[in-house]
Amino acid sequence: MKSESAKWLGLFVLLVFGSCTAGDSSGGAGALPKAVSAVDETSAIQTLRTIATAQAQARATKGSYGDFNTLVQAGFLDQRFAGETPVLRGYRFRMTAGENDFSVNADPQASSGQEATGGRHFYLDSTDNDIHASRGQTAAKTDPVL
Repeated sequence: MKSESAKWLGLFVLLVFGSCTAGDSSGGAGALPKAVSAVDETSAIQTLRTIATAQAQARATKGSYGDFNTLVQAGFLDQRFAGETPVLRGYRFRMTAGENDFSVNADPQASSGQEATGGRHFYLDSTDNDIHASRGQTAAKTDPVL
């Protein structure tokens, strides 16, 4: 029975690998890094929304916005966000925060090549909570909204 299972598993792996390396329009082996990059970008966008929620909670309860460490210590963000520039799913997050405003950038650790974690850079601030995106450079308020 084990050899039958191993045979089916081998066939499955062969089919999956074959579909990833085929020379058709699906992207072949290059599709996997692109898919990973898209997942990392989606994660970065969701993380920015999480940060915006944490900042809203801080402002409502403490009267001011906070940096990453302040938000972690207050329990609004988990330990993954501790530090000056935390890295999550291939994106480095940088934030400035004051009593009345905050802004945060999410930049891919690598934006090109096989090691790319994302092609777009993102920006969010306290004025409207819109996420702005830029290709190839750190995003700013002046970049298009997603």
